Amino acid sequence: MRRGQSRRSDASVERGEGAAASEARAATRLKNINLTKLHASYERYLSTVPRELRLRELRESWHPVTPNHRSTSSISQWNREIGAWRRSVYLWNGVAEAQCKLLSEAARKGDAAEFLRICEQEHPAEEPPAGGSCDRLVDPGCADYATEPVLYKPAWFKGQITHAGFQTVDEADFLERASRVLSASESRAFRESYENYIRSYTDGGLRSGDQ
Repeated sequence: MRRGQSRRSDASVERGEGAAASEARAATRLKNINLTKLHASYERYLSTVPRELRLRELRESWHPVTPNHRSTSSISQWNREIGAWRRSVYLWNGVAEAQCKLLSEAARKGDAAEFLRICEQEHPAEEPPAGGSCDRLVDPGCADYATEPVLYKPAWFKGQITHAGFQTVDEADFLERASRVLSASESRAFRESYENYIRSYTDGGLRSGDQ
Protein backbone atom coordinates (compact mmCIF):
# COMPACT_ATOMS: atom_id res chain seq x y z
CA MET A 1 0.00 0.00 0.00
CA ARG A 2 1.28 3.43 -0.85
CA ARG A 3 2.02 5.89 1.94
CA GLY A 4 -0.64 8.33 0.70
CA GLN A 5 -3.25 5.58 0.70
CA SER A 6 -2.21 4.57 4.22
CA ARG A 7 -2.64 8.13 5.48
CA ARG A 8 -6.08 8.38 3.91
CA SER A 9 -7.03 5.06 5.49
CA ASP A 10 -5.85 6.22 8.93
CA ALA A 11 -7.83 9.42 8.55
CA SER A 12 -10.93 7.43 7.65
CA VAL A 13 -10.53 5.28 10.76
CA GLU A 14 -10.14 8.39 12.92
CA ARG A 15 -13.25 9.91 11.39
CA GLY A 16 -15.09 6.66 12.00
CA GLU A 17 -14.06 6.58 15.65
CA GLY A 18 -15.07 10.21 16.03
CA ALA A 19 -18.47 9.52 14.50
CA ALA A 20 -19.02 6.52 16.77
CA ALA A 21 -18.12 8.54 19.86
CA SER A 22 -20.39 11.36 18.72
CA GLU A 23 -23.31 8.98 18.21
CA ALA A 24 -22.74 7.39 21.62
CA ARG A 25 -22.69 10.81 23.28
CA ALA A 26 -25.86 11.86 21.45
CA ALA A 27 -27.62 8.62 22.45
CA THR A 28 -26.72 9.10 26.11
CA ARG A 29 -27.89 12.70 26.10
CA LEU A 30 -31.13 11.80 24.36
CA LYS A 31 -31.77 9.11 26.97
CA ASN A 32 -31.28 11.67 29.73
CA ILE A 33 -33.72 14.02 28.02
CA ASN A 34 -36.33 11.30 27.54
CA LEU A 35 -36.10 10.26 31.19
CA THR A 36 -37.06 13.79 32.21
CA LYS A 37 -39.89 13.81 29.67
CA LEU A 38 -41.39 10.80 31.45
CA HIS A 39 -42.05 12.93 34.53
CA ALA A 40 -45.55 14.24 35.21
CA SER A 41 -44.20 17.80 35.28
CA TYR A 42 -43.18 17.60 31.60
CA GLU A 43 -46.47 16.00 30.59
CA ARG A 44 -48.32 18.85 32.30
CA TYR A 45 -46.10 21.42 30.58
CA LEU A 46 -46.60 19.83 27.15
CA SER A 47 -50.38 19.57 27.48
CA THR A 48 -50.72 23.13 28.82
CA VAL A 49 -48.35 24.85 26.43
CA PRO A 50 -47.93 22.94 23.14
CA ARG A 51 -44.80 23.80 21.17
CA GLU A 52 -46.62 26.15 18.81
CA LEU A 53 -47.85 28.29 21.74
CA ARG A 54 -44.55 28.75 23.56
CA LEU A 55 -43.34 32.30 23.99
CA ARG A 56 -39.78 33.39 23.34
CA GLU A 57 -39.86 35.71 26.35
CA LEU A 58 -40.42 32.75 28.68
CA ARG A 59 -37.77 30.39 27.34
CA GLU A 60 -35.58 30.90 30.39
CA SER A 61 -38.36 30.02 32.82
CA TRP A 62 -41.78 28.50 32.09
CA HIS A 63 -41.36 27.70 28.38
CA PRO A 64 -37.99 25.90 28.25
CA VAL A 65 -36.65 24.55 24.97
CA THR A 66 -35.36 20.99 25.00
CA PRO A 67 -31.55 20.99 24.66
CA ASN A 68 -30.10 19.70 21.40
CA HIS A 69 -28.74 16.25 22.21
CA ARG A 70 -26.53 16.39 19.11
CA SER A 71 -24.77 19.58 20.13
CA THR A 72 -20.98 19.52 20.37
CA SER A 73 -20.97 21.24 23.76
CA SER A 74 -18.58 20.02 26.44
CA ILE A 75 -19.73 17.83 29.31
CA SER A 76 -19.78 20.75 31.76
CA GLN A 77 -21.66 22.97 29.31
CA TRP A 78 -24.15 20.20 28.57
CA ASN A 79 -24.73 19.64 32.29
CA ARG A 80 -25.49 23.33 32.70
CA GLU A 81 -27.88 23.30 29.74
CA ILE A 82 -29.83 20.21 30.72
CA GLY A 83 -29.77 21.21 34.39
CA ALA A 84 -31.36 24.59 33.59
CA TRP A 85 -33.92 22.90 31.33
CA ARG A 86 -34.85 20.37 34.01
CA ARG A 87 -35.26 23.04 36.66
CA SER A 88 -37.67 24.88 34.36
CA VAL A 89 -39.58 21.68 33.65
CA TYR A 90 -39.83 20.95 37.37
CA LEU A 91 -41.55 24.30 37.87
CA TRP A 92 -44.64 22.56 36.52
CA ASN A 93 -44.83 20.18 39.47
CA GLY A 94 -47.98 20.84 41.45
CA VAL A 95 -49.66 23.14 38.91
CA ALA A 96 -53.41 22.59 39.28
CA GLU A 97 -55.75 21.75 36.40
CA ALA A 98 -57.57 25.06 36.87
CA GLN A 99 -54.27 26.89 36.49
CA CYS A 100 -53.41 24.97 33.34
CA LYS A 101 -56.52 26.24 31.58
CA LEU A 102 -55.72 29.85 32.46
CA LEU A 103 -52.09 29.43 31.45
CA SER A 104 -53.08 27.90 28.11
CA GLU A 105 -55.35 30.85 27.37
CA ALA A 106 -52.59 33.33 28.21
CA ALA A 107 -50.13 31.47 25.98
CA ARG A 108 -52.66 31.33 23.14
CA LYS A 109 -53.06 35.11 23.37
CA GLY A 110 -49.29 35.55 23.42
CA ASP A 111 -49.60 37.42 26.71
CA ALA A 112 -46.36 36.71 28.58
CA ALA A 113 -47.15 39.22 31.32
CA GLU A 114 -50.48 37.55 32.09
CA PHE A 115 -48.83 34.13 32.03
CA LEU A 116 -46.24 35.25 34.57
CA ARG A 117 -48.90 36.92 36.71
CA ILE A 118 -50.77 33.62 37.01
CA CYS A 119 -47.55 31.76 37.80
CA GLU A 120 -46.43 34.23 40.44
CA GLN A 121 -49.81 34.29 42.16
CA GLU A 122 -50.55 30.59 42.10
CA HIS A 123 -47.19 28.86 41.92
CA PRO A 124 -44.19 30.87 43.21
CA ALA A 125 -40.97 29.99 41.42
CA GLU A 126 -39.09 29.56 44.67
CA GLU A 127 -41.36 26.74 45.82
CA PRO A 128 -39.40 23.46 45.51
CA PRO A 129 -40.96 20.86 43.20
CA ALA A 130 -42.68 17.98 44.95
CA GLY A 131 -40.85 14.69 44.75
CA GLY A 132 -37.81 16.29 43.17
CA SER A 133 -35.27 14.29 45.15
CA CYS A 134 -36.65 10.98 43.92
CA ASP A 135 -36.85 12.31 40.36
CA ARG A 136 -33.15 13.12 40.50
CA LEU A 137 -32.24 9.72 41.92
CA VAL A 138 -34.44 7.78 39.49
CA ASP A 139 -32.88 9.65 36.57
CA PRO A 140 -29.25 8.45 36.28
CA GLY A 141 -28.40 11.29 33.93
CA CYS A 142 -29.65 14.10 36.11
CA ALA A 143 -27.27 17.02 36.50
CA ASP A 144 -28.74 18.50 39.69
CA TYR A 145 -26.88 16.49 42.34
CA ALA A 146 -24.41 19.25 43.11
CA THR A 147 -27.09 21.74 44.16
CA GLU A 148 -29.48 19.38 45.97
CA PRO A 149 -27.70 16.25 47.26
CA VAL A 150 -29.79 13.15 47.91
CA LEU A 151 -29.28 10.43 50.51
CA TYR A 152 -30.57 6.96 49.58
CA LYS A 153 -32.07 4.97 52.47
CA PRO A 154 -31.98 1.19 51.81
CA ALA A 155 -34.73 -1.05 53.18
CA TRP A 156 -32.39 -2.78 55.63
CA PHE A 157 -31.50 0.52 57.34
CA LYS A 158 -33.90 1.04 60.26
CA GLY A 159 -32.38 4.17 61.77
CA GLN A 160 -33.09 7.82 61.15
CA ILE A 161 -31.11 9.92 58.68
CA THR A 162 -30.86 13.61 59.44
CA HIS A 163 -28.40 15.84 57.67
CA ALA A 164 -28.87 19.53 56.96
CA GLY A 165 -29.07 20.30 53.26
CA PHE A 166 -29.77 16.70 52.18
CA GLN A 167 -32.98 15.07 51.03
CA THR A 168 -33.73 11.41 51.79
CA VAL A 169 -35.27 8.84 49.45
CA ASP A 170 -36.52 5.50 50.79
CA GLU A 171 -35.82 2.34 48.80
CA ALA A 172 -39.53 1.54 48.42
CA ASP A 173 -40.26 4.96 46.90
CA PHE A 174 -37.21 4.70 44.67
CA LEU A 175 -38.22 1.27 43.35
CA GLU A 176 -41.82 2.33 42.77
CA ARG A 177 -40.76 5.34 40.70
CA ALA A 178 -38.03 3.41 38.90
CA SER A 179 -40.50 0.70 37.89
CA ARG A 180 -42.65 3.31 36.14
CA VAL A 181 -39.66 4.63 34.21
CA LEU A 182 -38.68 1.09 33.23
CA SER A 183 -42.16 0.02 32.14
CA ALA A 184 -42.53 3.14 29.98
CA SER A 185 -39.61 2.14 27.76
CA GLU A 186 -39.79 -0.41 24.95
CA SER A 187 -36.05 -0.28 24.26
CA ARG A 188 -34.34 -3.50 25.30
CA ALA A 189 -30.95 -1.79 25.50
CA PHE A 190 -32.30 0.94 27.74
CA ARG A 191 -34.12 -1.53 29.97
CA GLU A 192 -30.99 -3.61 30.48
CA SER A 193 -28.90 -0.53 31.23
CA TYR A 194 -31.52 0.90 33.57
CA GLU A 195 -31.93 -2.40 35.44
CA ASN A 196 -28.18 -2.42 36.05
CA TYR A 197 -28.45 1.13 37.37
CA ILE A 198 -31.23 0.08 39.77
CA ARG A 199 -29.15 -2.89 40.98
CA SER A 200 -26.37 -0.48 41.90
CA TYR A 201 -28.70 0.81 44.65
CA THR A 202 -30.50 -2.40 45.63
CA ASP A 203 -29.51 -5.99 46.33
CA GLY A 204 -31.68 -7.59 43.67
CA GLY A 205 -33.06 -4.78 41.55
CA LEU A 206 -36.78 -4.68 40.82
CA ARG A 207 -38.86 -7.65 41.87
CA SER A 208 -41.13 -9.19 39.25
CA GLY A 209 -44.16 -7.65 40.92
CA ASP A 210 -42.66 -4.16 40.66
CA GLN A 211 -42.38 -4.20 36.87
